[in-house]
Amino acid sequence: MVGELTLYETVIDIAEDYFGPAAPRFVGRLINNHLHKAPEQITTKDLPELVTWSKLTVAMLTDDKDAIEEFSSRLDALVKQNSRRK
Repeated sequence: MVGELTLYETVIDIAEDYFGPAAPRFVGRLINNHLHKAPEQITTKDLPELVTWSKLTVAMLTDDKDAIEEFSSRLDALVKQNSRRK
């Protein structure tokens, strides 16, 4: 039986659509450098800050406004989804 994805794995799953195999490194660095914890330790309380840093970083990496908006929307949906689980 396959278990449910962890929060970190879910963020990686979204990021892979934009960064491919570099997604774990991208997300891991954001978590380590800005949340000051191991990636596997993130909680729903960390999501808003992680999303903010992710959006800022992606906006610096590309001028593709559609990709930035889509990525941001998917992360925002993840925050909303996890806030209802509390």
